[in-house]
Amino acid sequence: MIKYLSIPAVLASTLLASITVYAQTGKAPCASFQKLPDGKWNVLRPVKIENGKANATLYPGTTISPGTRVTGVDIYAALQQSCH
Repeated sequence: MIKYLSIPAVLASTLLASITVYAQTGKAPCASFQKLPDGKWNVLRPVKIENGKANATLYPGTTISPGTRVTGVDIYAALQQSCH
């Protein structure tokens, strides 16, 4: 039974680690996004965006276009800068 419980725990901690890194460093978890042929970005996995006391979660299927702001942060510009 322990083997079955440890896999979800590892997956959850990995996801939370990527969220924490983004919140602390301002660098996007690039593996959670896919750049589309038209230059926009598609969210592949849930990503929590934190900016001071404000926070929001981007969910899979969300498209990030130029000028998209979440919690006051230009998400499109951050992706363009951090993810190539």
